[in-house]
Amino acid sequence: MNILDLDKVLRATGYYPRPGDILFLRVLLRPGSRSIRAGLISGPPGVGKTSLGRALARALGGEEIYFLCHHWVTEEDLFLRIDPARVAALAGGLVEGRPEDAWRPGVLLRATLASQRGPVVLIIDEIDKAPERVDALLLDFLQTGQVVGPFGEKWAANRENLLVILTDNGLRPLAEPLLRRVFRYRMGFLPPEVEADLIRKHTGGPAPLARAIVDLMNKIRAEGVSSPSLQEGIGLAAAMAVAGSAADVALLIRGFLIKAPEDEEALGGEAGIRQAAAALWGEWRRPRKGGAP
Repeated sequence: MNILDLDKVLRATGYYPRPGDILFLRVLLRPGSRSIRAGLISGPPGVGKTSLGRALARALGGEEIYFLCHHWVTEEDLFLRIDPARVAALAGGLVEGRPEDAWRPGVLLRATLASQRGPVVLIIDEIDKAPERVDALLLDFLQTGQVVGPFGEKWAANRENLLVILTDNGLRPLAEPLLRRVFRYRMGFLPPEVEADLIRKHTGGPAPLARAIVDLMNKIRAEGVSSPSLQEGIGLAAAMAVAGSAADVALLIRGFLIKAPEDEEALGGEAGIRQAAAALWGEWRRPRKGGAP
């Protein structure tokens, strides 16, 4: 797949790629790697890190396996975990089977098995939430491409079929050996004009309204503590259809864009939000070609 085809196919899935996105994927898709191909996408929440991995899976016609990290991730979550209900059933004679039947595959084993069937994109989301030991466990898998079971079983991934995408939001530094092992990509927000165009296309709202929403989002991103996503901007624009007044729009702004007091202050406090709501309401109510909204 050449670079133009990749851009076209991603857009067909509903994802708008940046030039850096295409290069990131081209690095991951290059053939001939002797180990598992893996990349790390860093950046604030809402820029589209996970969406890029999902768009890649759709573009390849492959299977997507998703795992969201948390503070209590263990080896069992990654490799093999025991199923207590199955153990009880086996012990009580309620079902027939072998002891090893009580084990269930973790996310790395699931991806390994899936790679033997066809293309698979494994997305390990927000790895910086997981304990530091997870970095070492993941590094070992990326280097060997193998999962070892409790009874000495070994499962080997098809390295040509498996792509691994990690994401992080900067909550903690990742281990340097893992950083050396992956291709690192820092993702930012789309240009304002592109975000506004996407909001307009997704909702059918007027272009000035979409631009005004993006201005609010960028004001919060720059001066608040949150990072309103494109999806939240689309949600606000779509919800304008149910608003009955500027006061309703102020509630929509709070519900879709504001997550902390600092975000409210970034928009100028209560007075600033009322002013922004009046502006959005005015753009929504402005007569347009084809009739009033």
